[in-house]
Amino acid sequence: MNTCLLVTVGLLFFQEPGWTQDLPQTVRRLIEQANPNAKIEYCGAISMKALEYYLFAVTHEQVAGVVLVRNGRENPPTIIDADTSLFSHRDPNVSSLPEPVTAAIGKLLERRNAKRQMRSPPGPTWHSQEVSSIGDGIDRIISPISGFKLDSESTREIMHILRTTNTLSVEPANPPPGSIIISPTRFSPSGPVFFGHAGIVGLQGSIYSADARYGGAWVQNFTLASWLKRFSVSNGTYVFLLRTRRPS
Repeated sequence: MNTCLLVTVGLLFFQEPGWTQDLPQTVRRLIEQANPNAKIEYCGAISMKALEYYLFAVTHEQVAGVVLVRNGRENPPTIIDADTSLFSHRDPNVSSLPEPVTAAIGKLLERRNAKRQMRSPPGPTWHSQEVSSIGDGIDRIISPISGFKLDSESTREIMHILRTTNTLSVEPANPPPGSIIISPTRFSPSGPVFFGHAGIVGLQGSIYSADARYGGAWVQNFTLASWLKRFSVSNGTYVFLLRTRRPS
């Protein structure tokens, strides 16, 4: 079982929830309908004043992400955030959630990941709050060459970084080797959730990325054709080249 962290008037305490005992049926139906083909892992609940937040780790083939559902006494449950990461490691203050909720989400994911690591063989390591390592995988490739780091696992933040940094946008249908390909997560409050992904284009249309099926290991797991088929309609696909700086 996974650990539930409840937050009430500054007091933190823990419970051990079951999938059916403490999870309202309306929340369960929402998350299942929003991700019908995915593996859904309930990570726990956060209680704050009159609101309950329910956290889920979701895996669909190569891609892993997190969904946060909010449930109030007078309103139906709503998906308020979903992405490959709910954290900004560049600017921790950008979250729209109350700080105690963000902190509790981090604790739940740290506990979830610690339990998984105890049961799994050693693998890639990244921020202890994360369920995806897409940015870390890209940084391991591009940072030694360019000195540039994304330092983010969120597809939406990575997209913003690539759009606003020293990059060149290129045509997704014919990306050059070494370019970064990204399809940002998209969702609606009542579902569905389409988790995005990011990777690096290799030779002959191959794409390398962190693969959730192998604990986030960096592998060749897409071709350009399979990436476009998977993501272009639901998420959109964008490709960027880092501009090289001329020596002074």
